[in-house]
Order: sequence, then structure tokens, then C-alpha cells
Amino acid sequence: MRRRTRDLLHNRFAAFVAKKVVFYLIVAFVAMTFVFFITHLMPGNPVDRMIASLTSGGPGGGQTYLKLKAQLMDYFGLNKPLFEQYLIFWRELFTLNLGPSYPINYPQSVLSIIILRLPYTLAIVIPVLLLSFFLGNWIGAKAAYAGGKRSELVYFFSVFSNRLPSFWFGMVLVFVFAGVLKIFPGYGLASLGTMSSWKLSYFLDVLEHYSLPFITLFIIYVGGWATGMRSMVTHEMDSGYVRYSEQLGFRKNKLMSYAERNAILPQVTGLNLQLNALIGETAILEIIFGWPGIGKMMFDAVGADDYMLIFGGFMVIMVVVILGNFLIDILYGFIDPRIRTGGRQ
Repeated sequence: MRRRTRDLLHNRFAAFVAKKVVFYLIVAFVAMTFVFFITHLMPGNPVDRMIASLTSGGPGGGQTYLKLKAQLMDYFGLNKPLFEQYLIFWRELFTLNLGPSYPINYPQSVLSIIILRLPYTLAIVIPVLLLSFFLGNWIGAKAAYAGGKRSELVYFFSVFSNRLPSFWFGMVLVFVFAGVLKIFPGYGLASLGTMSSWKLSYFLDVLEHYSLPFITLFIIYVGGWATGMRSMVTHEMDSGYVRYSEQLGFRKNKLMSYAERNAILPQVTGLNLQLNALIGETAILEIIFGWPGIGKMMFDAVGADDYMLIFGGFMVIMVVVILGNFLIDILYGFIDPRIRTGGRQ
């Protein structure tokens, strides 16, 4: 047992993982602290919104309103000092008790809302990230190997698609495919009046609504991966070991596999940045397409000053980003032997 512990302490890859864990825990603490104070210092009050929705009018200034406001402020703990609210926030966060969503979904709990919304966001983020990574790198590698005008044409379209603003490109696709051609629906999870069920017809209806946001992000990110991979493979094909292997009589397919293997390492490193960007762009597209994910939920929560729903949404996004980055870092450690050996050859 002692020997295993000693080996673990001296294992460079274990030290690498431990450093990443500590780093991401610090990032999580700082990020959640920022979102707590930013939301509490924003103008507006969720209690005023709740009273206005209950009374179907403005907050007013009578004794009844003031008494009701005081009771609700006390009930939700908003009349306590800010630092005390901050400590309570962390205590509840560790127990996953995020409280009720108010004023827009009261008394429904924040956690139950997030559990329902998160799969819709992940249903876009994960397929787009993985499929665009494999297809984009394959296109970029083949373009670099082909060379000539074909390679330049692929490079042009890759750069062009990758530079498209996702929100603008999404609206263009809505106009063309939903408005003019009427091939895909442009908004929502399913057609109006459709009840959710396990029937194939409902699944196909949801798939039609899913298509445009998926296609929007997929085209953009395929272009990004293809651009990077083409540049990396072109660089590797001009490197000394490839030229030397070519003189030794290695087959072209073998040389290509060597070049691709080395060129993919920077692309795997870029998965972290692409994941972070993809989650942010997905949140924006959810608002444009009416897709009921975490981004659409937080947009509604900010408009209603729903503190706890903002907390919950941000926490989930942060956990997904941190966990995704952590897993990608671990994956890179397995791919690159220099990390496992601490840089020793």
C-alpha cells in the first residue's frame, strides 16, 4: 500500500492531473463568486416582479404592497446582508439545494428546471463538437495532401465558413430554409399544438426543429477544424522527418499517416477553446431558434431577475465547461507521451 502511494506521488501524470484539479476548482470558486455579486448588484428586484405578476399591475406604494414585499424579502432571504447571503449561497450550493425559481417558475425548483433543459443544450454541443472535429480534420488533411487549386479552394471555403457569425448565419438559414423554401421549421422545439410523446412522429418533428441550429454550428466549426488541420499537415509534410522518410522509399499513405498523427496534437489542444466557444454560441442560438436549452432558460431568467435560475444556469454551464476541459486535458495526456513522462524522452 505504501509503495503504491509513493509511486502515485512520484508519478508525473498524476501530478499533472492533480494540478488541473486544483486549477479548475479555483476557477469554479472565482466564477461563482463573480456571478453571485453581479446578479445581486444588478438593478431590479425579483420580489417586485413577483408582486407585479400576482397583482397584474405595477408594484404600487400602499401599505399592503410594502407588507407583502417585506414578507417575501424575508421568505427568500433577500433582506439579509449581502455577505450573509453569499455564505448561505455556498452552503446551499454544496447540498445542490438551489431553491425555487422565482418569480417566473415559482414554486418549481431550479434543479428540476435545469435537469429538463440541460439535455437540449448537450444534444447540440456534443454532436457538433465531435462530428465537426473528425470531419473537419479529415477534410483539412486531405486538402493539404492533395495540394494545388483544390487545396486552396478548400482553404478559402473553410476560412469563410469559420468566420461567419453564428447568430447572423443562423438567421440567414432561417430566412432561406424556413421562410423561403419552407424545408425546416424556424423556431421552437416542436410544432405548435404538438404534445410530447414517444411516438416516431413527434421524434421526427423535434428532429426537424433541431436541424437548423445543428447545421448552423456544424458548418462553422467544420471550417475551423479544416483550416487548422490543413495548415498543420502542410507544415508536417515539409518537415525533415517526412522528407527523409520519402527518400527512404516510404509509401505516400504511410507518410500521410505520420504527418496526420503529429498534426492532430495541436488540434486536440484546441478542443478546449472550441468547446468554450461552442457552448456560448449554442446559448445564443437557442434564443434565436427558440430551442429550450440552458441558454434560452438563462435569457428568460435575466429578463425576470430570477437570481437562483441565473445561478443554476451559470453553474451548469461552468461545470460542463470545466469538466469538458478537464477531460480533454486528460485525453491529451494520454495522446502526448511527453505529458506522461513530464517532458522526459
